[in-house]
Amino acid sequence: MRIRNLRAIPFLVLVLTVLSVPLSAQKVTYDWDKDVDFTPYRTYKWVDDLPGKSSVETTHKRILGNVDGQLQAKNLRKTKDASADLYVSYQVVADGNGPVTSFNPDGQWQPGPGMSGDASKPTAGTKMKGALIVDVYDQKLKKLVWRGIVSGAFDSRQAVNYNIDKGLSKLFTYFPPPPPK
Repeated sequence: MRIRNLRAIPFLVLVLTVLSVPLSAQKVTYDWDKDVDFTPYRTYKWVDDLPGKSSVETTHKRILGNVDGQLQAKNLRKTKDASADLYVSYQVVADGNGPVTSFNPDGQWQPGPGMSGDASKPTAGTKMKGALIVDVYDQKLKKLVWRGIVSGAFDSRQAVNYNIDKGLSKLFTYFPPPPPK
């Protein structure tokens, strides 16, 4: 009798491990303009006037701080100067709260020609649920040059901070992309 109980322990551990894994894992997708060389970029500036920012101030600050840390680790310097090399923005899409928008102050900004139209990388106007979207624009070329998406990051209030940090860390392993060939 005792021997059967010992044999059941590995099976019980396996079942408990499988049940403890979250059912909705984070998914990270990204795209970039394949014709743009990211090596000359040295500075970035936040674009604050887009809709879709987190309504929770602590979450907003956490996202800004995390993205700042990721970009600064890539040797980019934050500035308030309008002539920054890159403009950066983010959007939170939770529970279908609205479409994904893009920065367009003068009607001339657009995705770069090297960016694909893959459905996992939404274009402006696409509706998503549970995603954090980070856009990087070339200020001189006036075009979106990189977009990263962490989906499934906002499944529960209890895990939101952990998921923001984990998702952005994973996402920024793909930034900057390799130079064009």
